[in-house]
Amino acid sequence: MLIVSGEFSANESLNGFSRAVASSGAKVIVFNSLGGNVGGAIRLGRMIRAAGLDTLQVGQLQCASACSLAFLGGIHRIAEPSSIGIHRAFLKPADGMSTEEAKARVQLGTAAITSYVVEMGVDPKLIELASSYGKHDIRYLSASEMAELHVTNAAANQSPADISQVLTRPNPAPVSAPAPNARQPESIAVAFVRDLIEHHGDNDDFALAQIQASYAPTVDYYGKLTNLRSIIDNKRNYYRRWPERGYSVRNDSIVVTCTKDRCMVSGVYDWAVRSPSKHKQEKGAANFSYTILIGPYPKIIAETGGVQR
Repeated sequence: MLIVSGEFSANESLNGFSRAVASSGAKVIVFNSLGGNVGGAIRLGRMIRAAGLDTLQVGQLQCASACSLAFLGGIHRIAEPSSIGIHRAFLKPADGMSTEEAKARVQLGTAAITSYVVEMGVDPKLIELASSYGKHDIRYLSASEMAELHVTNAAANQSPADISQVLTRPNPAPVSAPAPNARQPESIAVAFVRDLIEHHGDNDDFALAQIQASYAPTVDYYGKLTNLRSIIDNKRNYYRRWPERGYSVRNDSIVVTCTKDRCMVSGVYDWAVRSPSKHKQEKGAANFSYTILIGPYPKIIAETGGVQR
């Protein structure tokens, strides 16, 4: 069992979470969080789902606002009454954005949240209910509401973990989520790309969850318009070919340029891959270039690069 605590922030690295899951062997995720960045919570929720983990929430701890979205990632979801709190998502417009642009961003953000909720097997009426409560109001869900909306999908007596362990255990090594900060688009883009590249060395499920959360539905992928499913298949085949992988971005190689809501990040990373079953290994350096649509949910819209000869 692993406790995730603190606020979710935009584009935070999930490496610490994946390492904690791998080292602890945890199968159940518990939360102690009042929310934070919606995009960060959704990324964690997708990673939880891809890793086949369950989520459990007890009344003595808190999971409200964006945290409720991360909770939905669990394969089996169990929560005590009034332990999950929801309200309308707050999507802050970018500086200099017109009223119409701000309205469009909010609509896109709401659509992305609804799409994620449906993807997790939850009734989209959850978003309708949440929209009735303002930024500073929290609506805690009853047991019957959670069951009806499929926020929970298993009874407490079917729990994969003994709830009493959460209540009596002396705060088992929580994985903290860094507090949100107001960073410039350039630093957001660089952190986003670095996190993506270095996640390629994770467990396959974690790495593919990161790919799914980070790419637009259609991408200019090495000069060809490619849908997200094809990109995931391409990455999966590579991961199967090289089960052991390591990547490190060269800090002094990074170049970033941003215009309005788009940033291009390029540079060089070192890589090493190994296939124990085939007794093969390779290493080298590669150039990379990503174009990112910056917003509440940053997405890659173009990728290219190549191995240095």
